[in-house]
Amino acid sequence: MTSTKRLSPLTTKLVGFVALALASFGGTGIASARSASSERGTVEARGPVAKVVAVGPVAFHAYSEFAGGSLYTAPAVTGTDRDCKGSSAGTTPVQADRIATFAVGEGQVACLSTTTKGSFELLWHAVSQPAPVMVIAKAGR
Repeated sequence: MTSTKRLSPLTTKLVGFVALALASFGGTGIASARSASSERGTVEARGPVAKVVAVGPVAFHAYSEFAGGSLYTAPAVTGTDRDCKGSSAGTTPVQADRIATFAVGEGQVACLSTTTKGSFELLWHAVSQPAPVMVIAKAGR
């Protein structure tokens, strides 16, 4: 003969609450990995490294509280940090407490190169278009 043990009403409510909380967090992307189609993100680095920020085509605003980082593009091969190991010619410095606008073309990745010995954090979000280049004055006849 088997015996069954009944759960108390408090235990039943607690289990239901935990199940509901876990189900609601599942749809928010809290535990999801960064994908190529992300529209915002955070890149954390420790020491001098090169890390991928986003896969093109995308234009984004980047911000850091501290100086010590630069943005550049590299050919997208794997879409991972390995793509950033090559040349970093044509870098855009990330200045402390300033927003940098950066555009990445099709088949490229945006890379962050850091020169600090400590930690560096870059926050970014996609924008619909990069800031247009404006001609203030033009000389000519």
